[in-house]
Amino acid sequence: MKNLFRLFIATIVAVIPLVGCETPSDKVAAPTIEIVAVATTENSLSFAVTATDASECAYMLYDGDIITAEAVLSGGTAIEASGVVEVKNLKANTTYYVVAAARNAKGEVLSNTLTMKTKGNGGNNGNGDNGGGNNDDNFELPDIEGVENIVITKTKDGRWYEPYNYYVTFVRDNGDRIILDFYTLDETMSQYFPYGQYTFATNYAPYTIHPETSGYIPAGKSADGEGYHFTDGYVSVDVVNGYYAIYMMLTYEEEGVSKSIQGYYNGILSGASVPEGDDNGSEELIEVLEVGTTSFSFRINAEADQYWRCSVVDKRTYDQTQSNPGAWVVTYGFMLQGPLTFNWEDGKICEYVPGLQMSVTSSTDYLIIAALMDYSEGQENSLLGGVEVVQVRTNAEAEGTGNVDMTIKEVGANEITFDCIFGDDVWCCYVAMMETANLQEIKDGKYAMAGYDSYEECMLSLVPGLSHDFMRQFLESQYDYKWDGLKYSTSYTPCIKVVDMNNGAKLIELEPFTTK
Repeated sequence: MKNLFRLFIATIVAVIPLVGCETPSDKVAAPTIEIVAVATTENSLSFAVTATDASECAYMLYDGDIITAEAVLSGGTAIEASGVVEVKNLKANTTYYVVAAARNAKGEVLSNTLTMKTKGNGGNNGNGDNGGGNNDDNFELPDIEGVENIVITKTKDGRWYEPYNYYVTFVRDNGDRIILDFYTLDETMSQYFPYGQYTFATNYAPYTIHPETSGYIPAGKSADGEGYHFTDGYVSVDVVNGYYAIYMMLTYEEEGVSKSIQGYYNGILSGASVPEGDDNGSEELIEVLEVGTTSFSFRINAEADQYWRCSVVDKRTYDQTQSNPGAWVVTYGFMLQGPLTFNWEDGKICEYVPGLQMSVTSSTDYLIIAALMDYSEGQENSLLGGVEVVQVRTNAEAEGTGNVDMTIKEVGANEITFDCIFGDDVWCCYVAMMETANLQEIKDGKYAMAGYDSYEECMLSLVPGLSHDFMRQFLESQYDYKWDGLKYSTSYTPCIKVVDMNNGAKLIELEPFTTK
């Protein structure tokens, strides 16, 4: 597996004071503000805000009569200069008038007024089921001259190229595709799509969309040279009803003619999870049930007809790959369907995946990675929603009472001969031949780097998982046992894990020996 290396570029910004006779108000442009209807429910409405050069913004619900910017700013509710605003606790089947205002040192400005009606019983005057959205039945885009209103049915092919770089496709009802290459924050860790307003730029800065890798692709056309790059616009991201709420206003040029579209999508995003605490519209996909020393159990909470992929991996292995959860689960995860409960036990074969032998050691961190998959027309298409990652740490083993007596009888250049005699209460033992130099590195601190609390805890977990070249398991006493394949002129330290009849464990470390 190839390691991926990231290049971090430090940018130094020099701040040079400006000298002149200008007043503060002369240095700024007059503010602007626009609001666009997003969605309504029986008791709420939401709208997107776009303001420029504003130091203060607010909105207000009013009676639709004459109103001033000052009245909105002084008596309304303060809001951010961009994003989606949700107003709750409203009456059903009621018309509301929404207006916003912005202010800076240059002056005050009033937005356009929206007329929005909350949903009544059985109402349907919007998109309906959007095939991946949240069935926002009362959704309605405003009519803007020169702007085409579009219906977005789903997202697909969502993937993370870096912890901060999210690439996704929105699909129209007519099959046209909108490809957007977002740049976010490192803190999202290839999982969550941050809220806020994204604009087009080529500097790879947070909250930007790269125009050279984004565009409008008509149905039946290829993204490779047959689409149209976006020339202007923005995308507002928020969460409504536990799902992502995406409003987009985009402009592209087709055959020398400028075209603008606006659309709204409220649903899951392919390859992106809704941040914890906001995702009240969906159940946790992974549910951990029980954790032991060499086993744990978990449930995948999928619907009966839902396909999903899942992978269980030692966290140390995962961290070394520099992968992201989406890429990992698509590449290494097994795909199944419906709700299932797994008993993940060391040495056993997974009952749902023939040939998959499970491996679990004590005092070890494991990642359970799962995601719903879009599987239709007999083929796997893409991640349906976000990727869920749950970390599980197995328990440390109880202190054992068993004992074994190991006596080295002969040492050669590449082999040794020894007796290993079981004492009372011994169920089995694991004998490891550790190079003394490597063992010293573990003692000096590598055990902590690997996530263990002590050297003994590390060795009790490590020894049983070693290959046959370095470890042998004995179920009874051994006499004149010959161990070959050792390096010549090398110091070795025998390390023995003894397991008693009550599944307690103890580490025995012998004096080093040196091969001839």
